[in-house]
Amino acid sequence: MKDKMAVLISGLCLVHCFLPPVIISVGMMSFAGNILESEWVHIALLCPVVVLAVLSLPSAYRRHRTRWPMVLAVLGITGFCSAFLLPESMELWITVMAAGLMILAHVWNRVLLQRSPIIMASPQVLARVVK
Repeated sequence: MKDKMAVLISGLCLVHCFLPPVIISVGMMSFAGNILESEWVHIALLCPVVVLAVLSLPSAYRRHRTRWPMVLAVLGITGFCSAFLLPESMELWITVMAAGLMILAHVWNRVLLQRSPIIMASPQVLARVVK
């Protein structure tokens, strides 16, 4: 569930990246465009991205023992954070790549979780599996 939410939020980051140029091209860059470009929107999108990564990836790693989803997520979060520091001309490219890394990390994590055995099961569940 956390991975699905994380993919959704990262997808919203992609939509947010591509929406302002579309709004500008159709000549509607007014109030909506100013809201989309404001700094608080970036922070509001970054917070759930980080929280969902912290909540889902380390616990999933303990189950499937594959580091790559966490590595990709760390690179993605680093990309999102570096977009605040780098020139605005690089922001779109960096955040698009970061969102792609986050989506890939969570989708890969979900696939690994679906393939891995359940480690923490109650004795009743284990008894049914053994039979």
